[in-house]
Amino acid sequence: MEVHHHSHTARKKWTHYFWEFLMLFLAVFCGFLAEYQLEHKIERDREKQFMQTMAEDLKSDTARLNGLIKLRKSRIRKLDTLFHIIASDEYITNGRKVYELYEFPYWDILRFFPSDRTMQQLKNGGNLRLIRKRNVSDALIKYDVLVRNYKEYEPLQEELATQINPHLEKLLDPIIIEKAKRAYTDKVLAADTIIRGVRYMELPDTITISKLVEADKKIFLKHINQVKTLYIASMRDNMLERNQAKETLALVIKEYHLK
Repeated sequence: MEVHHHSHTARKKWTHYFWEFLMLFLAVFCGFLAEYQLEHKIERDREKQFMQTMAEDLKSDTARLNGLIKLRKSRIRKLDTLFHIIASDEYITNGRKVYELYEFPYWDILRFFPSDRTMQQLKNGGNLRLIRKRNVSDALIKYDVLVRNYKEYEPLQEELATQINPHLEKLLDPIIIEKAKRAYTDKVLAADTIIRGVRYMELPDTITISKLVEADKKIFLKHINQVKTLYIASMRDNMLERNQAKETLALVIKEYHLK
């Protein structure tokens, strides 16, 4: 009678299971760390990329504001000249000068449109959290709020333009304006590209303007003063915006070591 012997596997010690568990735990943990580091690096790269485009936006804003401030100063000087011509009745004998001043035109609204592509991405995409440096995120938000708040004068300027137009019609002849613009209009219509180096208005040497009624004259002068006051306030705001843009740009360049 045969006797069958069953082979028995030696029972593993608890330390063996412990090391298996430890090795598995370390493998999972290391994988988690690697994934975390990768995600962390991706976010840091995105942060740096956002700051590079933000620096470009701030440089663009600074250039635009410099141009806008220069243009506002020019308009204010022209408004001063126009006020003097009307107040002294010089416009009656020097009508051409009035039409030249009309050319800019002085009631035109000079809006500042900030380059906010990066700021919109940061706000709308929930990406502000990527900005680790608190001083930088605070400066960006401060600049954005400043720019948006200073748009409050635009509706007032539109209202002044609406008020001044009826009085302007009593001073200027639309037929003279149309004739002065005709050469420019014809060249624009005949060209397939943007016309440059051509005067917007070609005025005759002598233009006579009828004398304004005294009441209309005073109202006109009042509106000129209001527009000038508004331009000065807008110029001041543009200077504050420019200063804030420069400070924010310098901070971004410093904190992120941009060139």
